[in-house]
Amino acid sequence: MVELTVSVLLLVAGVVAMLVLHILIVVWALRRGVVLRAAASRQDEERAEGLSAEDLNELPCHAHECKAGAGAECAVCLEAFQAGDRCRVLPRCDHGFHAQCVDQWLRKSRVCPVCRAEVGGGADREGNAER
Repeated sequence: MVELTVSVLLLVAGVVAMLVLHILIVVWALRRGVVLRAAASRQDEERAEGLSAEDLNELPCHAHECKAGAGAECAVCLEAFQAGDRCRVLPRCDHGFHAQCVDQWLRKSRVCPVCRAEVGGGADREGNAER
């Protein structure tokens, strides 16, 4: 009888230990998630400020040349490029857009709408931009 009681007590102690360990891991994971989300939120806030008109004017702009079988389209408006369209290719990632479409985007955000690469602007002039 004593052996059965000891076995039951050890079993209960093991289950309680596993439960406590599980709770500690869940609490750790939740706290870590909150910290990571807060850091990501701070980064998003820093990137949320769009480019100024001066910064937009510094980005290269060109007239689209129609090439056979190119089939390229603007990722913002999803319209195909036509010959003579005013287009802008972002310097860091080489993604191309209609100038008016991407300018509207870049007034609100400093990142490429396709790959989220930081677009030139004040950070480039200061030499702080990451590549």
